[in-house]
Amino acid sequence: MSHSTHLSYRARLVQVAAVLLYLLLIAYGSLYPFSGWRVPAQHSWGFLFAPWPRYVTRTDLITNVLAYLPLGYLLTAWLRLHAGRWSTVLYAVLGGALCSVTLEFLQAFLPGRIASNLDVLTNVTGVLMGVALYRLLQNGKWPGRLLPQWRERHFAPGLWGDAGLLLLILWGLSQFSLDAPSLVAGNLKTRFIPVWELAGNWHRLYPLNALVYGLEGAVATLFIACLLRSWPRSWIVWAGLFIFVWVCKLLVAALLLKSWVLPRLLSAEVLMGFGLALLLIVWANSTPRGVRTRVLVVLLAVAGGVQWWLTRAMVAPLPGAGMGSGVAVPLNITALAGWVALIWPFFVALFLVPYLLPAAREGIESAQSRQ
Repeated sequence: MSHSTHLSYRARLVQVAAVLLYLLLIAYGSLYPFSGWRVPAQHSWGFLFAPWPRYVTRTDLITNVLAYLPLGYLLTAWLRLHAGRWSTVLYAVLGGALCSVTLEFLQAFLPGRIASNLDVLTNVTGVLMGVALYRLLQNGKWPGRLLPQWRERHFAPGLWGDAGLLLLILWGLSQFSLDAPSLVAGNLKTRFIPVWELAGNWHRLYPLNALVYGLEGAVATLFIACLLRSWPRSWIVWAGLFIFVWVCKLLVAALLLKSWVLPRLLSAEVLMGFGLALLLIVWANSTPRGVRTRVLVVLLAVAGGVQWWLTRAMVAPLPGAGMGSGVAVPLNITALAGWVALIWPFFVALFLVPYLLPAAREGIESAQSRQ
């Protein structure tokens, strides 16, 4: 087998694995907690021909589209290896629609889940957007041909750099969680106390949330800095990375929340976290990818675990969440985002392991200098 054939086979295998893995993630988000199955009172296929739902939230619409957009992209990338241009588009849309209809059908057998024809429509819309994104990002087209050059010029090369960029995407997914460090955190009336309402409400201040915001803001900024070809030396670059992290968090909040509640994001916890993140970055950036950064990663993992445990102890279980679970489980993409937010620091810790080993560290740095 020639080297090019081997690379082609490996690329096909990776694409198939990516499609299957993402299908599993969508099934997880659609069918969790996988308990309480029962025969529906009405015909299980009736949702396809039912009237549109009376109440529709923007959050549900957006999360349905965003959840299926990557599936459309991955299906198109895989099918394009085996079919022509328009056949690929047709098969990708049909595959995404089949996945959506199947999962909605299965939701009819779960308590607390509602099968909806509007969900199918928004899911297929997400698939179509993923197909269009794939076409847009092809190397032979603009702006697709600029992305590989931009990635090669600014980010660490090879598998290590690719793994880091994947972790960065997972961090973006974690911002859709309903708990801190996401700014979408639950009910804003109880989770965020604006600074102008804090007088007389100090008992509603959550210092642990402020700590989580500060640690996550610092770790996310330092993590992006680790992915760059060269460790940033200018304060302007550091400011740009820090602003990028917080803008991403605010954009997700603005996307999913109603406009009238957005001013409540100016809470003591968020502002304290913002300031703490600045101080921690100044403290840690003198040791590139060093011990201080890893200490912050460990602290974030511990603080996130404590926060999850406290939240778990305070909330009541949802119907179908499992007997005695004591956990309120969001039955959509936010459940997956919450778990990603919880385990993301551990992935970052594993990502930084090569810098604990001199030989591995020298190999990564020499690859960066050669390319």
